[in-house]
Amino acid sequence: MHQIEVPADWDSIATLMAFTDSMEACLPLTDEQRYLMRLVIEEIATNIVKYGYDEANRDIIQLNCDCDGTTLSVRIRDRGRPFDPRATPDPVLDGDVSSREVGGLGLFFVREFADQLNYQHDPVSGWNELLVIKGQ
Repeated sequence: MHQIEVPADWDSIATLMAFTDSMEACLPLTDEQRYLMRLVIEEIATNIVKYGYDEANRDIIQLNCDCDGTTLSVRIRDRGRPFDPRATPDPVLDGDVSSREVGGLGLFFVREFADQLNYQHDPVSGWNELLVIKGQ
């Protein structure tokens, strides 16, 4: 298992994406798994930084990635505001692009491409954990 822990701030997004680059190079991933891993890490970490914490109340993001040869697992943990990405409504994709609400596509794509998405929040410790799984 490969892991990293970073502060939950904007500067850490680049660090997490560099970590993603290194994971793509060393894990035996399919193209779909690579795409999903990059999407999950960038989208979820960005949402954690943007919505999970206040500027005065920053903590950490923990990221674990593994691939057993056929199945990719990406686990992201934080102690920000609880948020279950499975519970957000799908964006409206029909109609005029200029009249659509901004946002929501990243989480939609994560849900669409993942084989399994598990979320849990521990109210005692404050930890949120999202586990994303993608087989070959």
